Amino acid sequence: MLNIDFNSNNSIPKYRQISETILQMISRGTLQKGDKLPSCNELRKQYGLSQDTVYLAYNQLKSLGVVSSQVGKGYFVQSTNVENNHKVFVLFDNLSAYKEELYESFKLSMKGKGSEQIFFHHNNSKVFKSLIESAIGEFTDFVIMPIDEKSTVEILELLPINKVYLLDKATKKLKQSYSYVCQNFEKDIYDIITQNKHIFQKYNRMILLTQHHKSHFQEIIKGFRLASKQLNIPCNIIFKSTNFQLQKGDVYIVVEDINLVNIVYSSEPLNLVLGSDIGIISYNETPLKQIVAGGVTTISTDFRAMGKSMAEMILSGKKQKIHNPFGIIVRKSI
Repeated sequence: MLNIDFNSNNSIPKYRQISETILQMISRGTLQKGDKLPSCNELRKQYGLSQDTVYLAYNQLKSLGVVSSQVGKGYFVQSTNVENNHKVFVLFDNLSAYKEELYESFKLSMKGKGSEQIFFHHNNSKVFKSLIESAIGEFTDFVIMPIDEKSTVEILELLPINKVYLLDKATKKLKQSYSYVCQNFEKDIYDIITQNKHIFQKYNRMILLTQHHKSHFQEIIKGFRLASKQLNIPCNIIFKSTNFQLQKGDVYIVVEDINLVNIVYSSEPLNLVLGSDIGIISYNETPLKQIVAGGVTTISTDFRAMGKSMAEMILSGKKQKIHNPFGIIVRKSI
């Protein structure tokens, strides 16, 4: 007989409380390989549950390879290897070169102790909600790059709070509620500029180019302005690269790669030499930026470290709030 201490105040659904109790019993040795589990009807009657709730619990354990079923005989413990019990739902906004590096690092760092399946929401709130709703009951852990919409809070509440891990970026409100490995956009840009003031003080002005107004871009802008004030270097923020002319003596911090291409392309007919007449710093390190224009200086979070930290958090079961490392790679463009 299973002794399940259901907590009505617990945000974890009852089917998850059933499956986690069984996993804990296997881990402690209370349940052994081959042991028979209570039938769905027995659990339903004992705890006043719906049939669907019990089926969800057993199906989740079957998907992990921990439990098997035999027609007419019931459910049995198939494996006591509960370390390999992570089935991870991974939800990215989109795929890029650096996010591919992040995902590969995450998979490698899981060390074969689980499986993962990746999805993309493309910053579409309907897609975001639909994917999360379809993941309920199918996965044990949820690694999510949130969408910057008010509805995100309510959508994430559909999932067990202790099994949700935020990745890369999240609002301050979400960070208060969930474990995460994220960038601190305001602090990152501020620290990079002020700690490398000898680079930026070579120039007359600092120009930040970005195309977006979402919350984490606003954090970048805030940190950028604070650093400008700290170093007493004039600054400007430009949202449309078509609205300005390159000017000798400026250093450009570029968030999106399209603006990087535009600046490199526009500098040649103006005879502006990168790293001398103007400076360029691009967000997010990619192999291509080692080659473009003789080498573009980048500022970037360590995506490999981000994937590793997230995997280690899931495997350890620790609930942490991690500010991912951020750094600069200096090349000829500055």
